[in-house]
Amino acid sequence: MMAVEFWFSVGLGAGIGLLYGLVSYLGYKRALLASHHRFLLLALGGMTVRLLVVVSLIAVILSLSLVQATPFVGAFFAVFIVALVLEVLALHRRQPARARNASPDEPL
Repeated sequence: MMAVEFWFSVGLGAGIGLLYGLVSYLGYKRALLASHHRFLLLALGGMTVRLLVVVSLIAVILSLSLVQATPFVGAFFAVFIVALVLEVLALHRRQPARARNASPDEPL
């Protein structure tokens, strides 16, 4: 029975991490189509809402003792970190080459 609970905890944590990554990717994909000001609003606002929702969901799951805490949180953070790295790489690749190579002193 412990093995089932362990794998359920790992699966749920990883699933929430994957869902966060997917929603994040779709949000940034949409934000990239907007103007610079709107991009910042969508990106930062979306990140704030996503983090609040995920932290609230994790708090509810842990407070109700629905899962084993260590494998759940460990799997979530492992997938979450991988999703963040992939998100940064995807955003970096979508930046125009001119913006990537510009020095901080020269305007874009």
